[in-house]
Amino acid sequence: MGKVAIFEDDEVREKWFPYDDDTEVLLAYIDRQGLQKINTKTIKAGKLTGTAQADYSNCLLGHKAVKGWRKIKDHDHPGLIVKGQPLPFSLENIDLLMTKSLEFSRFVNERCTDAELFDIEDEEEPKNA
Repeated sequence: MGKVAIFEDDEVREKWFPYDDDTEVLLAYIDRQGLQKINTKTIKAGKLTGTAQADYSNCLLGHKAVKGWRKIKDHDHPGLIVKGQPLPFSLENIDLLMTKSLEFSRFVNERCTDAELFDIEDEEEPKNA
């Protein structure tokens, strides 16, 4: 039987996802309407400024979806390293990762729109039920 996760419009869904062995990223769920808003803004900005639409769209998605990152066992450390330096959480650094790191961008894009990953009630059910 197919199972579908659907959330109420005012329901905020955020969850920490492991990015690698020692880093996790806090992501918010982005629903269909959220994606449509991002697409509309992207099209308008592209027409007005000539901005690369893929990069702009990725940045907007990152701003909506990425709520933080940290080292799993040391929450005072950002967990992400760029050019040998810790990368603190900020909008500018979200933009950097969403436009310059295919791996990070793919990670965010794949997870933030997958409702089943945010279906917390599903996780609370016993596995052998």
